Amino acid sequence: MKYSKKKDLSQDIQVKHFSELSAREVFCISRIRDEVFVSEQQITVPELDDQDLDAYHVFLLNEEATDSLAAARFFNDDGRYYIGRVAVQKSARHRGIASQLLRAIEQYVSENQLTTELYLHAQASARDFYLANGYHDVGPVFMEAGIPHQMMVKSIA
Repeated sequence: MKYSKKKDLSQDIQVKHFSELSAREVFCISRIRDEVFVSEQQITVPELDDQDLDAYHVFLLNEEATDSLAAARFFNDDGRYYIGRVAVQKSARHRGIASQLLRAIEQYVSENQLTTELYLHAQASARDFYLANGYHDVGPVFMEAGIPHQMMVKSIA
């Protein structure tokens, strides 16, 4: 798959509420999440859920807009905003794209005055990545979909 070699892709990252997504964008986001969470990580719980319908989706398409290089979502649940489903295609990893997705979410939430804190359930294997991006542990490790997770939070005020 062809993708830009430039380091800063933040201008190409899109943030859209589910209701604003085109059918192609839904397909591209769905495909990357399926590749990462179902095929690679072999998570057996349903990948798409009702939360997707109310979420904002953050994504980076390839140059041809035929596939997603990276995707994430964020949503309000009981007054807290949560980030989830952060996925980067294997061929595009280790280029800082996931960090750029997080910054795009933080910027959108801040500019639109949605909240001053963002929460997430980090897989234990990704905890260091989130720590490096300014997130902090909240509470004990817990199991989700058979994988150890850590609740984390970041103040964006």
